[in-house]
Amino acid sequence: MSSALELSSVSAPSSIPSTYKPHGRSELQRLFHERFPAFEASYEEKYSADFGRFRLPLISGAAEAFNACGDWENGIARIRCPDCGYDYFRPFSCKSFFLCPSCGQKRTLLLGEYLADDLLLRLPHRQFVWTIPKALRGFLRRDRSLFAAVGKLIFALIAEYYGEAAGRPVITGMVSSHQTFGEYATWHPHWHTIVLEGGFDSHDRFFFIPIGASEALQELWRRRVIGLFLKQGLLDAALAESMLGWQHSGFSVEAGTRVYDDDARQSLSQYIIRAPVGLEKLTWDQGEDTISWKAAEKGHWKGEVRHFDSLGFIAQITLHIPPKGKHLIRRYGVYSSRGRGTWKDRPALRTRAPERWYGRAQIPAGEPPSAEVDPTAGETVEVGTAARKKAWARLLAKVYEVDPFLCPECGGKMAVIAVIQDLAEIRSIIACLAGKGRGPPH
Repeated sequence: MSSALELSSVSAPSSIPSTYKPHGRSELQRLFHERFPAFEASYEEKYSADFGRFRLPLISGAAEAFNACGDWENGIARIRCPDCGYDYFRPFSCKSFFLCPSCGQKRTLLLGEYLADDLLLRLPHRQFVWTIPKALRGFLRRDRSLFAAVGKLIFALIAEYYGEAAGRPVITGMVSSHQTFGEYATWHPHWHTIVLEGGFDSHDRFFFIPIGASEALQELWRRRVIGLFLKQGLLDAALAESMLGWQHSGFSVEAGTRVYDDDARQSLSQYIIRAPVGLEKLTWDQGEDTISWKAAEKGHWKGEVRHFDSLGFIAQITLHIPPKGKHLIRRYGVYSSRGRGTWKDRPALRTRAPERWYGRAQIPAGEPPSAEVDPTAGETVEVGTAARKKAWARLLAKVYEVDPFLCPECGGKMAVIAVIQDLAEIRSIIACLAGKGRGPPH
């Protein structure tokens, strides 16, 4: 029996938002619930050599959180309409990214909003995608700190080019997101960057410098990356010299997407931080214990379907769970924390700042200028806890086209009136609701 792994959705009427209806466990969760114990038991023998000998505790922790997502016994919130008294209960989510498509989509939307509405200056930007040959990809699998080193290399390369083009030092900005996956969740490390097209000189004059993926840039990319791996002791001189002579090098730079308006900024920001698994591509045949993955029709694979046994599929997608402390999004130049700290003292930047920039409300009088920006200092994007807690309802409305606080009975505004974590109390509530035909969805 096959079942499509799809996110349930509620169609939104054209005039008013749709109301929220609680959903049960996804088929992907059920797959992990049923098959992860077998994967865990066989990991050392079957998968550790290829997927990492010391990764099982990390993978098990992520799987445990994913399995608990939406489980009523882990905690619920009671949401009630003060106008008509209608209420429902909402279970806690795992807030993870790589395994849970629902929570991952919320995180993607939240970060996309942050980049587009709080961070990126109202100036032209361009997206670049940087890839490396298969011969080097395994090094990043074994040492994921290399992702940050390569991101810094990319920014230095862009900044150097801008300085040469402008005939003077300029400070630019870049947001980098590395991804480890390709279609079918294969190990395919690459970097998505949103690059400011130009930079500011010492007098804060902005130099607009359109940039594309020229042959010169691609050759510099190849030479800089080979140089980095050589310096790190990952390549010997003979292999490095050989790679410089490869006719089909495997290095590529794509720069086809230009960004001018708010909609494009947000769409692109969401794209570069997407999760590796899309439920709409997957089908689980429980009888055969296999997963079918259908590629996108418009991509390179043109809808091709590949099949995995369930344990092999779990091994493939959990490969992309990053080690703790290894972040995916980094900011450079005028977008680093130090760089943004100078905006309030620099009219050329603050007048181009996005509407939700934190310094727009008031610029303190007489405050001394901030420290000079270090254009090579990349910093991690972190969205504060308060913002994350406030955002889930807005993001749920975007994901499912529903409003979790719109009362389905009277259209009034609902509110959280209680958060319940006591297991005995939760089980009592479940039993009471089941007696009324309102039990948790399955």
